Amino acid sequence: MRLIFAGTPEVAAIALQELATKHEIALVITRHDAPVGRKRVLTPSPVAEVADRLGIETMKTNQLSEEEIARIKGENADLGVVVAFGALLPREALDALEWWNLHFSLLPKWRGATPLQHSIIHGEGQGLTVFRLDEGMDTGDVVGALPMDFGPEQTSAELMPLLANDGAKLILELLKKRPAATAQLGEATFAPKFSRADAKLSFEESAEVNARLIMALNPEPVAWTEAGDESIRILRAKAVGSIDWSSLEEKESAIGSVELSGGKVLVTCGGGTRLQLEMVQPAGKKAMSALDWFRGLQTGIVLG
Repeated sequence: MRLIFAGTPEVAAIALQELATKHEIALVITRHDAPVGRKRVLTPSPVAEVADRLGIETMKTNQLSEEEIARIKGENADLGVVVAFGALLPREALDALEWWNLHFSLLPKWRGATPLQHSIIHGEGQGLTVFRLDEGMDTGDVVGALPMDFGPEQTSAELMPLLANDGAKLILELLKKRPAATAQLGEATFAPKFSRADAKLSFEESAEVNARLIMALNPEPVAWTEAGDESIRILRAKAVGSIDWSSLEEKESAIGSVELSGGKVLVTCGGGTRLQLEMVQPAGKKAMSALDWFRGLQTGIVLG
């Protein structure tokens, strides 16, 4: 099948590579080169780099113009596939070609910019959806879906490349069958971007709630808390249960207090739960194991 592919980041590049093994990619659309790193060097997107390596013609744009839409029409493609392009396609582009979009939740759960992160945090709508693009925000008819159940041990950063590969395989299966698209069913929920304020941990909540937030917000914007008058980013953590530890140890631990127990760095959370810190990044320092960080402390500490 002759396809046009639109995408930009690494997750889209993974999908492009998989699709190109089975179908002809007539044209790749990606965003303009962007400044990267401290020196702000203009760098092609991961999708552009893959397209160049595969010898596929590439069109770089941040907003499709009339000329670019005319070029899309001239390719005589059978279908357009979108994976994290980073810009809305105008009505004229949607009229020119049928477009399928890979979405990282089970629609209509978590329409918007951060579906994977919200599905991890809330434990609902986990999976992939391929839907037909229309002018709404993730409102198009569903072509196919793959329900999934993410374990607590993987961050968003670790899940995304795996899901990109699974998503490309899902698209390949759907291309074989070309099933009729059906309307989305159920109540829609939304997944806006997270601010730094959204990423602040509250240890009054249970350890599980905090662990979900930590794993979901790695790599962006990264969960954080305060240690004294400094901030500290929490990169990895897991809940260790809902036992009333204080009663077992015949002592009370303040919410947010940090202690070493059995070689584990534990934070007291709400409901008698403990959060095990695994990787942290103190302000102005590199990421390190929570155990190394704790051993470097001069006194006990309470986070919050």
